[in-house]
Amino acid sequence: MRKRIALWLVILMLVAEYSYGLGFTTEVKAGAIENDTNIITSVTMAVYGPGGETVTGDVYEQGSEVTLNYTWALPDGHSYKAGDTFTFHLPDQFKLFNDISGPLVSDEGDVGSFTVNKDDHLVVMTFNSFIEDHDNVHGTLSFRTKFDKEVIKGSTVQEILFPVNGDTQVVTLRFKPNVASTIEKKGTPEGYNAESIQWSVDVNKTLESVYGAEMNDPIPAGLTVDTVTAAVYQLDVQLDGTVSQGPLVDSAKYTLDVQDGTLKLKFADSPITGAYRIVFSTVINDLTKTKFTNKASFSGDNLPPVIASATVAVQRAPSLQKYAIRYEPSTQTVTWGINYNYNYGTIPQADAMLKDLFNDSQELVPESVKVYNVSVDSDGKVAVGSQLAEGTDYTATSASAVGKTGFKLQFMRDVTTPYFIEYKTKNKGRLFDSKRIYNTVTSGTYNAEYNQDIHPVIIYKTVDAAGADYRNKTVDWKITINEDNYLMDDVVVKDTFPSGGLTFIPESLVVKSASGTVVPASEYTLEYAQPVVQGEGFTVTFKKPITGKYTISYKLRFDYYGIKDGGDKFYNTATVTWDEGTASAKAVFNPRIEVKNNGFKYGQYNAASKEITWSIGANYNGKQLQNAEIVDAIEAPQQLVPGSVKIKQLYLWPNGLTWKMSDLNVKYSVTLGNDNVLRVKFDEPVNYPFYVEFKTTLEGQLINSAKVYNTASIYDGNKKVSGDLTGAVTIPYGGEYVVKSGAQVGDKINWTININRGQSFIRNAKITDVGSANQMLLTDSFHLYPTTVAQDGTPTKATPELVKGTDYTLDITTTNEGKQTFVLSFVKDIKSAYILEYQSLIAARSGETVTNGVTLSGNNVVEVTKETSTEIIVGVSSGFGTGSGSRSMLTIKKLDDNDHMKLLIGATFDLYRLNGSERLLIGTKTTGADGTVIFNGILSGSYVLVETKAPEGYVLDAAEHPVTVGAGAYIVLPITNHKLPSPTPSVTPSPTPSATPSANPSVVPSVSPSANPSVAPSVPPSVNPSVAPSVPPSAKPSVAPSVPPSAKPSVAPSVPPSANPSVAPSVPPSANPSVAPSEPPIVTPPSASSESPSVTPSPTPSATPTASSVTGVIIPDEQIPAGPANSSEPQPSPVPSVTATEVPADDEVPLGGVDIDDDDVPKGGPSDPAPSPATGNLPKTGEGSSLPMYMGGLGLILVGLILNRWLTHNKKTK
Repeated sequence: MRKRIALWLVILMLVAEYSYGLGFTTEVKAGAIENDTNIITSVTMAVYGPGGETVTGDVYEQGSEVTLNYTWALPDGHSYKAGDTFTFHLPDQFKLFNDISGPLVSDEGDVGSFTVNKDDHLVVMTFNSFIEDHDNVHGTLSFRTKFDKEVIKGSTVQEILFPVNGDTQVVTLRFKPNVASTIEKKGTPEGYNAESIQWSVDVNKTLESVYGAEMNDPIPAGLTVDTVTAAVYQLDVQLDGTVSQGPLVDSAKYTLDVQDGTLKLKFADSPITGAYRIVFSTVINDLTKTKFTNKASFSGDNLPPVIASATVAVQRAPSLQKYAIRYEPSTQTVTWGINYNYNYGTIPQADAMLKDLFNDSQELVPESVKVYNVSVDSDGKVAVGSQLAEGTDYTATSASAVGKTGFKLQFMRDVTTPYFIEYKTKNKGRLFDSKRIYNTVTSGTYNAEYNQDIHPVIIYKTVDAAGADYRNKTVDWKITINEDNYLMDDVVVKDTFPSGGLTFIPESLVVKSASGTVVPASEYTLEYAQPVVQGEGFTVTFKKPITGKYTISYKLRFDYYGIKDGGDKFYNTATVTWDEGTASAKAVFNPRIEVKNNGFKYGQYNAASKEITWSIGANYNGKQLQNAEIVDAIEAPQQLVPGSVKIKQLYLWPNGLTWKMSDLNVKYSVTLGNDNVLRVKFDEPVNYPFYVEFKTTLEGQLINSAKVYNTASIYDGNKKVSGDLTGAVTIPYGGEYVVKSGAQVGDKINWTININRGQSFIRNAKITDVGSANQMLLTDSFHLYPTTVAQDGTPTKATPELVKGTDYTLDITTTNEGKQTFVLSFVKDIKSAYILEYQSLIAARSGETVTNGVTLSGNNVVEVTKETSTEIIVGVSSGFGTGSGSRSMLTIKKLDDNDHMKLLIGATFDLYRLNGSERLLIGTKTTGADGTVIFNGILSGSYVLVETKAPEGYVLDAAEHPVTVGAGAYIVLPITNHKLPSPTPSVTPSPTPSATPSANPSVVPSVSPSANPSVAPSVPPSVNPSVAPSVPPSAKPSVAPSVPPSAKPSVAPSVPPSANPSVAPSVPPSANPSVAPSEPPIVTPPSASSESPSVTPSPTPSATPTASSVTGVIIPDEQIPAGPANSSEPQPSPVPSVTATEVPADDEVPLGGVDIDDDDVPKGGPSDPAPSPATGNLPKTGEGSSLPMYMGGLGLILVGLILNRWLTHNKKTK
């Protein structure tokens, strides 16, 4: 039994060992603080108004700026390690414009860092080793953001959820709706011919707290309030300003009465905080009025009166209205209509009388007067009903006045409903001339008038201009006679062409009767000149009397050059004579403009080739030209393309349009004079239309206009036989030289400059761009591209990209105020379009305007200067909440390593800004004769300085120098270089270590340097020293080594060196010195090669030296403090690199903010609470070795084997 147990024990151990060895268990590197261990202890929120003032009320503007202040704390006794993280989300209701990152700083060094992702609002806090050896670790996070109007929608009451101490705190916020005024008034009439108006007054739409709120509404004359209809409703106002009526308000909540014609309503609650709607109705007393204007006011003890006005137009039919229904020319009859009492008035029978009078040249058609009942609905639609009976319901008698005749209509009872009256008038006798009939109706104090024109139809004439045949040059005409159907005898129709240019075509004439039947030629005679002569008309004589309408249709050939007296239209006159008189009619034909000009011109621009193809449609009318010549003055800046002139056939369609055909086989000559006038001369006569086509180019020219014009003329010898044929083409982007646009993307602005889209030829082209101080150019973001230009002028970015230094130069300058200018100069002349893209880092506050002005300058015969500007209103989110706009300056001093008085020329540095995981090149500069370079106007933040070129004769400093720049800081950073050893040609260099340090020294130090020196400070360090150091402590030892330092020491140090040696001040330095130095501090970081100096400086310590693995300079800023913490042992503090400033534990939250507190956490000061156990442990880190498990398992296996052997041996013995 024991043997079996031992065997299974061995098997179990082997399985466990192999499982571990094959990686079935997870090696723990770092952990996350779980949600049930929420370290957020409180949240406060401050809201700011448009001017940056703190909002003290409880209703906020949409999109307001907000500062969120979170406090956090780790429980004492926790087991969290360096690299552990805590994550939470900022509520979606807050807008983030960019990612945010920063350190968690304290007086004793960074506690860790934090990042915020703008897309998912995830906040990640990452802690360092600080939390492992400190108790009461706590601090704050602050975020400057704004309410997101795209997320906060719908109701004005919104709930925002914050995670606090493992729970969710709900904060209810009220927002002001997007309304123009706190009061709004509306009125609606109750339909057409309304007798009352429904009014509504919405008050307190801005949701303010109004004390003693009341509404006053003076009722205009002509209206009376019906107080029974008055009611008050709650009003639901949405963020976008839309409203919906809510439940009825108890009448005990307000008082309402009418005093001196004013409706007064006073709320009982004080204050009111919601919106309300007051509704009531007014009766229209004065039916003569059609418009009412009403003004209401809303006021309170803390609100001066705010007025709203509404004007209501009442659609009311007039009491009396007259109009013509139709006109019948064939009978010269007009049908009239009268609308009576359509406004539903009450008219006594004695007053219900109408008198209608019209010209006495007209007569009332017997029995044409008819009266109908009418109803008018609420939409104003009229329905005609039954007809009234004359003699029972009304009487109609004749009436007259001077020059007038008509009738009088009397109703036989009171009138309370609408009526429609219809009748007809007819001209007395035959109408020979056009007339206007004046018709007036009167009833009591009302009258109405309407006028109608009538025209004779004995004869009239028309021309079908739209159907003209321009290919054959003919047009159709028509004469109409006797449309009024009178008996006419001895009828003769004569047609004449007084303007000339028209020729009769006899075979085209057709005579038709009213039924459309063609009249045989035997019933009339046709007379005209034979042969036909231009300008001579014709005569048609009817052989029998006519009693109906007849039409005479025919064609005329037109010749523009036959028009008399310089006219440009064709006139035609027809006259009819008969036994009782004569009448005439005229018509006119206005031909196309191409006929009048004998040609046309147009052009087409090809932006890809910069060529214009001009087309001249010449001799459109086919005129006989003996010495045809086309003269075209080519306007600047065009130049004729040699060999581009061509003569082509022109096909003329009947509708007047043309078609360009193949080349015309004809002899001609082309000349171009010094005056840039093109002449195309035919060697033989022409009598047909044709095209002249040629090309001009804008290559090499300054294209300073969006349109190019060109005018040609046609000559026959010295005689001009055309109008001015002018064509114009549009040049895409002509006159444009530089256009700029930009768009914000996160914390940057992507700028695009379109250069020379008009494709001018420009020498010495230079782009000068001046930006506002609230942005910073990113030097390595500049890209200049060529373009491919389509025929329509659209440029498309092409490749390869232009090369800086070869194709263009770029120079960036920065003023002391931080305003940057760059100048991009093209090395060669430009003649096409380019696209410049670059970025700038936003240094503006949210809502500020970032501006850029760009200018292109150059020359081409004349100097060219064109300027444009662009503005972008940016949104910025930050994790600092200070909103500071200050800029900083970084000065680099390049020194000899052994002689710090020697300044080095020719060292080149790249300065990079650290933006999360990005490195953004800010600038590249080279030291001058003073050994100095200055990067001015830079933003606060983290940077890295890299030397890319060493001074001549010196070793390149390959180390990167991190620099943290505070707001408004002026930093001087000395950096040294080792001089290259001078070679001695005649002597072989000795390998002796004392002369040349060996990369791998053979001498082992007698004493190993200790990372934790045992040398005690001569003066006990104070945790919070109150005396400022007399000499600013330096990060670099002031005792120079006797031998140049090497990567590994060649001489043993006499004293074990400190990991961070420093020069101790005469008095321990204060963590918060109160006096700042008058000059910018000079900070000397340790050299890259001085990690282990061969000679140890005097170990006089600073107050609390801190070890650091990164050589650099930390410049204090108003960072987000992590808060100090208590430690059981004195901990080292960083060596101050500049005058130390007090770091606040939290941003001050102005009055009016919202607190979301749970457990109060002191903001910055250390405290000594009783240690509390950790509510959740993280997996331990650092257990990367498997050796202990292997050794333990091996031991158990050996024990099992020994036990097995012992049991076997024991059994054999027995």
